[in-house]
Amino acid sequence: MAHVDLVTGQPRPHNIVHGSYPHLVLFLVLNMWPAFLGLPVLIAIVLFSTQVKRHGTFLNFCVAFLITGIVSSLLVYFGKFTGPEPAPMLCLLQASTIYGVPPLESICAFMLVLQMFLKIRAAHHGKPCEDDDHKIRFWVMIISPYVVYFIFVLATAIVGANDPRRVSRNRRFFYCSVENLPLTNTIAVVCSIILLATVILEAWTLILLIRHRKIARLQGSSLRRKVDLSFPVRILSFGLYIITAMSLSLISVTSPSSPVPDLVLASAPTVFILIFGTQRDIIRAMCVWKRCKPIYVEPDAKTIDLRYAFDAESTFAKPVKF
Repeated sequence: MAHVDLVTGQPRPHNIVHGSYPHLVLFLVLNMWPAFLGLPVLIAIVLFSTQVKRHGTFLNFCVAFLITGIVSSLLVYFGKFTGPEPAPMLCLLQASTIYGVPPLESICAFMLVLQMFLKIRAAHHGKPCEDDDHKIRFWVMIISPYVVYFIFVLATAIVGANDPRRVSRNRRFFYCSVENLPLTNTIAVVCSIILLATVILEAWTLILLIRHRKIARLQGSSLRRKVDLSFPVRILSFGLYIITAMSLSLISVTSPSSPVPDLVLASAPTVFILIFGTQRDIIRAMCVWKRCKPIYVEPDAKTIDLRYAFDAESTFAKPVKF
């Protein structure tokens, strides 16, 4: 027997995600603590600390996860995360803003890895890679994620407004959604293509790092002196998360009843903070009660300069010259 909304008398969308109240609480916690604590602290450190240098694509990813946390927990602010269905406009607002999140995060991930790749490739060939020399590319990398985000937000809003009966919280359990297969398929395909390109860049970057390691060995010098080992580890960790996200996208299509994909994807901001928020310069900046001396890396003609990428250990390094 079909479920009927007692207020409107219309059939309610079938619940395809079988979650429980503890699952819902976990989902909200995973989204809200980074959005209201972890990410604001990380962003503030990057913006205001003189010890921390990060590229704009890194801040973009922080903002993307901030948006994710806010829109994913939107129903909490109105007390509508459980109980009767939210008001149609509120539900459509959350559905629209959430459907823009996967493309936003995918492009931010691609731009972040692209910037890292460009820095390492330039350093590998002994060439500078400064944003002042590529201003158009820099602004495209910064602005494009938000352009794509608003395109999908607008598209979802139009689809949902044309058929309000397809908009509900009951269907996806954790958040409001729009039941429209062409729309969700388009989002899935776009994100899969972007994430695949990101994984390819990750692999290319690792190849460059391996080549650099071989050259360092041939020249009889310490690898630790050439490249900070924590940086490749963070690349591998981030790449593992991207591959996991792609796999979960397929799982959510073949087994939509499981709450696991939504919960793991909700943990992405926490994973991001653990991977990139635990670098030495950021930890040092948070230790305001200590007079921490800056770590100085002796200039070396073969050390990779990642000043505006992720790793602070190469802050004082010069490009690779072969």
